[in-house]
Amino acid sequence: MGGDRNQSILLIDNDIVNLTTVQAVLKDLDVDVVVAEHAERILDLVLEQNFALILLAVDSSDPEPFERVRILGKSEQVGHIPVIFQAEAEEIGGLLEQGYAAGAVDFLERPVNPLVLKAKVKVFLELAARQQQLEIATSKVHEQNLKLEQRAIRDSLTGLYNHNHLQEQLAREVSRARRYKTSLSVFLLDLDFFKDVNDSCGHPFGDFVLKEFTRRVLEDLRKSDIFGRYGGEEFLVILPNIDAKRAEAVAEKLREKVASTVFANRRYTRYVTVSIGVYSGFGDEIAPPGVLIDYVDNALYQAKAEGRNRVVHYRAPEGSLHGLENHIKDAIDSSQQSQLNATIEKARAMTIASFEAMVHAQTREYDMLVDRNNLFNKVLDQLTKKLNLPEKLIHSFRRAIKLHDLFRCYIHDSSLETEGPLNTEQENMLFDQPLMLRELTTMFDFFASERVILYSHHEHYDGSGYPDGLKGNEIPMASRIFTLIDSFVAMSSPISEKRGMSREEVAEELRLHSGGQFDPFLVDMLLKVLEENNFLSTFEESVDASTDGH
Repeated sequence: MGGDRNQSILLIDNDIVNLTTVQAVLKDLDVDVVVAEHAERILDLVLEQNFALILLAVDSSDPEPFERVRILGKSEQVGHIPVIFQAEAEEIGGLLEQGYAAGAVDFLERPVNPLVLKAKVKVFLELAARQQQLEIATSKVHEQNLKLEQRAIRDSLTGLYNHNHLQEQLAREVSRARRYKTSLSVFLLDLDFFKDVNDSCGHPFGDFVLKEFTRRVLEDLRKSDIFGRYGGEEFLVILPNIDAKRAEAVAEKLREKVASTVFANRRYTRYVTVSIGVYSGFGDEIAPPGVLIDYVDNALYQAKAEGRNRVVHYRAPEGSLHGLENHIKDAIDSSQQSQLNATIEKARAMTIASFEAMVHAQTREYDMLVDRNNLFNKVLDQLTKKLNLPEKLIHSFRRAIKLHDLFRCYIHDSSLETEGPLNTEQENMLFDQPLMLRELTTMFDFFASERVILYSHHEHYDGSGYPDGLKGNEIPMASRIFTLIDSFVAMSSPISEKRGMSREEVAEELRLHSGGQFDPFLVDMLLKVLEENNFLSTFEESVDASTDGH
């Protein structure tokens, strides 16, 4: 009945004859018996050991046992233990009312009748066993409910909060910060080139990286911070009562910690970096949860565009279309927000279309640039798949190459058709292009991402480029990608009457300048793309067709 451990009975009696008789009867029931002479010990004993039943001797001359039982019955912890009073037969009648009022469940005569004692004790032992089983079952049900509850809000791999629960927590913390006029900061973290980790080392190692990354971040967060897996390799951190300055420091510390220590298991070793977008606000100025996510996502996107492995704090440009958009977002719903985004995208497209029409009307080089753009986009599509780049960044590349080539036509850049070394005038024109492109895109704030790409696209990986002499990871990743694809297209394109390089010649040239002009990692990725695709044959056919048409 009692499982692996015997049930226990507390026996309190100072009559040695009755005590011996009761112990003999209980011995047959395979129970543990704890003996005490006085009722004053009852409270201490029941707290030390779990009893199924208490047998307590009483008489009319001593009210102490009744008072002890009354106190015992008021305890939430041990008040459930049944108490049977034992008394002389002639006294039981006078003690019944007092005994039941104190909390007794039954009376037994002394000297005890073994058969009656055994029968009554068995009933209460069975009740105690069933109660214990019920408690165990209830505990298991509660435990299972907790597990189900945790599964509903936790990510199965990392044990962190999942996307849905993070949304609920963010809404709660935004509401709380607004109500109590406190600061709130939010991080969106994304592991850089994580697809390549999975592709080159396998998903088990990728899972290891996610769990190890989780551990490292948790070490530097407070108990009050909320950390969860937002989706894939993206993670969200909500930091109550943290202002922008402190948030910047925390985010930078996390970034350095992830980047400075290798991720290694028994089979693979990889350095992995993280890009972090940060949003901070105070009181009523904090954006609504949905808008806040857009802001921190924009900051993360900017961190990616600027080269990854960095922290970018979201700041709305004052007096710009983005700044106006940020003010409007607080007052519009998601459908209106979609309309606003569509309007911005339309403004970009119309601006480029107007520029394109103007260039087309004044230059003969336009048809050649159409072919260059087509080749650029074909290579871009395949390379960005390898790099797992976001769709937003891909659209920025497409706009950047269009602006880049249209601008070169607009300023009549004769270097496009020049074989051999450039003259001084052409070199100066080429050198000024990044600065002029930055000035052009600054006129339209919705080309901010394209401005980052174009301004640094003449920087070299070894630091020998211009205009700022940036080196390695100092150069925004988006600019390094643009430089590589643009150079590939330039090498593949025909110059005047001369055909462009073959695929083998282009590959050799890329290898030659890997680590010099170009990021070696990106060169390796592009060479893999070239092995899997034959862009140049279709490009040459397109050029031949357009030439025949003229």
